Amino acid sequence: MSTIRKQSIYSSLFTYAGFAIGAVNILYLYPTFFTPEQFGLTRIIGDIALIFATICTAGVLPITFKFSPYYLQHVPKEKNDMMALVFFFVIFTCTILYLLFPYIQPWAIRKFGSKSPDLVNYFNLVYPLTVSIVFFSILESFTWIIKKTIISNFAKEFLQRLLITVLIALWAFGVITQFEVFVSLYAYLFFASSIVLIIVIYRSKIFAIRFKPSSLTKRLGPIMLRFGSAYFLSAILNVIAKTNDTLIIASQSAGGLVDAAIFTIATYMITIMDVPQRSMISAATPQIAIAWKDNDIAKLDRLYKKTALNLLIIASGIMGVIIINTPLLLHLLGPTYKLLPTLMLIMGFSKLIDLGTGLNSQILQLSKHWKIDLFTNMFFVVVSIILNYYLTRNYGIVGTAIGGLIAIVCFNLIRFIYIKKIYALQPFSWKNAIAISLAALFTAVLFFLPLFHQVWIDAILKSIAFSILFGSVIIKMNISQDITELYRALLQKILTIRGRN
Repeated sequence: MSTIRKQSIYSSLFTYAGFAIGAVNILYLYPTFFTPEQFGLTRIIGDIALIFATICTAGVLPITFKFSPYYLQHVPKEKNDMMALVFFFVIFTCTILYLLFPYIQPWAIRKFGSKSPDLVNYFNLVYPLTVSIVFFSILESFTWIIKKTIISNFAKEFLQRLLITVLIALWAFGVITQFEVFVSLYAYLFFASSIVLIIVIYRSKIFAIRFKPSSLTKRLGPIMLRFGSAYFLSAILNVIAKTNDTLIIASQSAGGLVDAAIFTIATYMITIMDVPQRSMISAATPQIAIAWKDNDIAKLDRLYKKTALNLLIIASGIMGVIIINTPLLLHLLGPTYKLLPTLMLIMGFSKLIDLGTGLNSQILQLSKHWKIDLFTNMFFVVVSIILNYYLTRNYGIVGTAIGGLIAIVCFNLIRFIYIKKIYALQPFSWKNAIAISLAALFTAVLFFLPLFHQVWIDAILKSIAFSILFGSVIIKMNISQDITELYRALLQKILTIRGRN
C-alpha cells in the first residue's frame, strides 16, 4: 500500500494544482470573457467527444490493464507487441469514425438544433477532439503500466488545464478574436499533452513498436478479443452514464447551453472530491491486476478496505470545505448561478456514496467475474438516462442531480452485494461511519456559525477551522493508518529541516 500511497500523494499534488488552475478557468475566466452559451458549448463538445473516444478505444484499455502483467513477465522487451497492436486498432477505429461522421452530424442537428443551436455550428470540431482524447488515453494507459502515473497525471490534470488557461488568455487579450478559432485550438490541445507521455514511454524502453504478433498474443488473442468486445459495450455505457446529464440538459432543459454551463460548474466543484480516486486508481489498478493474477484475495481485501476508507475521509473533508464556501461562490458568480448550492449538495452526496464504496469497479473489471461490471454498467446507464430525461424535463437541472443520486445509490449497492457474496469482500467498518459523521457535524456547525458577515473572511476562517478540526480528530483517533502515517512522516520531515537550520 505504501507504493500506492506514495504515487497517489504526488499525483494528487499535481491534480490539485491542476484543479486550482481549472477553478480559475471555470469560476472566473470563462464566466468573465465568454457568454454562458459559449462556455456551455465547450463542455458539450467535450462530452460528445468523450463518448466517441470511448467507442474508438473499444475496450482496449481494460485489455492493456488486465493482460499487461502477462506481457511484461513472459515476453522479452524487444518482442513486446502490445503497444503496436493497440495503436493499430485505434487508428482503424478512428478512421471508421471519420467515414461515419457525415452521417452523424444530421442527428446532432435534429437533437440539439432547437435548444442549443450553437452546438450545430461547431459540431465538426468534435472529431479532432475525439482523436486527441483517444491517443492521449492510450498513452496514459501505458504510462500507468510502466508505473509512471505521476507524470501521466501531471500531463492530464495539470498541463492540460494550464494550456487551456493560456488559450483563454490569448482570447482575453485579443490575440484570438474569433470564437471559431478558439474552439478549433481547444479541440487539439490533448495532442500537446500527449507529447510528454510519448517521451516518457519511449525512454522506458519497455514496449517496442513491433507489428509481428508474439507467441503470447497468438495464444491469448481469442481471450483478449472476447474480453475487449464485452468491455467495448461496458466502456461506452460507462462514459454515457457520466455524460448523459449535460447532453440531456442541452437538448431538454429550457435553459439549453446556459443550464449546461451552470451544471458544469457544479460538476467541476464536486469533481474536486474525485481527485484522490483518480490518483489512487492509476496507482492501484496494476496492483489489483497482479493480485488477481496471483489469486491473492488477502491483498485485494486490504486494497478494498484501505482505498474505500481513505477516499471517504478525503472526499468528506473536501465536500465540507466546498459546502462551507457556497456563499462565496454565489458572491463571485452572481444570481444566474443561484441553483449551485442545491446542485452541489445533491451531487456531493452522490460522490460520497461512489467514493465510499472503494475501487469496486476495478476489482470486478479485472476479475473472472468481469461480466458483472458490464451488466451493472448497463443497468446504471439505463436507469440514469431514464431518470435524468424525465426529471430534467419536469424539474430542470435540480432534477438531473436527483436522478444521478438515485442511480448512483442503486449502482453501488448492487456491486457491493455481488462482491460480498462472491468473494466475501466488503470495504466498510466502524471507522467509515465515524469519518462521515465527523465531517457532517463540523460542516453543519461551521456553515451556520455567524462570524464577520464578510463573505471572503468568513470563507477563509471557516475553511481553516474545518480543516484543522476534521484533520486533527481523524489523526488523533487514528481512523486511517495511511493518513496518520503520512502526517507523522511530514511532521518528522519538518522537524528534521528545522533541526538542520
